[in-house]
Amino acid sequence: MILYVVMETAEKYQSGNWQHQRLILEETSGDFCLLIHYKQLTLKMLAELQPRAIVYSGASTPFEDYDVRRTKAYQQVVLTSDIPQLGICGGHQLAAEIFGSTLGIMRRTRSNEPDHNPKYHPGQYKEWGVYPVTVLQREPLFSGCRKIVRVQQFHRSEIKKLGRDLIVLASSAACRVQAFRHSSRPFFGVQFHPEEATEAYPDGFAILRNFFRWAATRQK
Repeated sequence: MILYVVMETAEKYQSGNWQHQRLILEETSGDFCLLIHYKQLTLKMLAELQPRAIVYSGASTPFEDYDVRRTKAYQQVVLTSDIPQLGICGGHQLAAEIFGSTLGIMRRTRSNEPDHNPKYHPGQYKEWGVYPVTVLQREPLFSGCRKIVRVQQFHRSEIKKLGRDLIVLASSAACRVQAFRHSSRPFFGVQFHPEEATEAYPDGFAILRNFFRWAATRQK
């Protein structure tokens, strides 16, 4: 079983359409995927369910507007669970912060460039759509991938300073930390959205399959 943890407000968890992402995780993992809210996540739950991997969703809500940073049970799972974990976009940033990283917006939009989504945090630069990302270390998340992957991006903030136990795996011109791994914990983070891959841009699917294959080896 895969556990898909929604890193959004309770309202957006209840009203949002999370089934597309859940189905993609089921298809790429070949396993059942259970959808939960981050406030439901506890070490006790993990002991009872024994999922083979945990995936944390993205989030459009500014982190300061809700209490994910003060949810101790979620933080305990990130810091202590031996279950393989993958953070996506906001889930990647929030976990990196728990591991000692600093977050912030990428930058302000320059006068000579378009705002790719002016209704979402106007005036702030965003990666919005398909962008090239340079792979710095292939194993295991990018195993078999090309040096440059093309993946879906929907973000305006990033990891500014990486925690000392985190290692950069991929980068782009606008965002230095496009992927990381923890040096000793079974945790990966990706700034982009592999679950939003398409037939035209399938690299995200390969990255998810790599993560789930690696997670399976941890059970042996």
